[in-house]
Amino acid sequence: MKLRHLFAINIFFAIFFGGTCTFFPQFVFFLYNLTPDVATIWVFRLAGGSILAFATLMWFGIRSTSVDSRRAIALALIVQDSIGCIASFIFQLAEKGNLIDARINENKTH
Repeated sequence: MKLRHLFAINIFFAIFFGGTCTFFPQFVFFLYNLTPDVATIWVFRLAGGSILAFATLMWFGIRSTSVDSRRAIALALIVQDSIGCIASFIFQLAEKGNLIDARINENKTH
């Protein structure tokens, strides 16, 4: 798979998740049945903004003709996605919030 194809796929997901975190943070917290405070919402928006920054980086990576710069962007993408995946697993395994369990438990209480 060419790096340009990987970047194009990542742009789609980064715009979706980054835009959701930035512009609709309350909806995401509602999905997980969590009640955030104002500071948490702003931190979530900042995280969404950083995801949108990665989308921008991917856009410039697609248009770049330098192989070295595309490799550096791919390395940054691997590091960012690995950290996000590990953090998600830790969060899910600690049972701090789980999208599926939150909806199941909400239905049981009604």
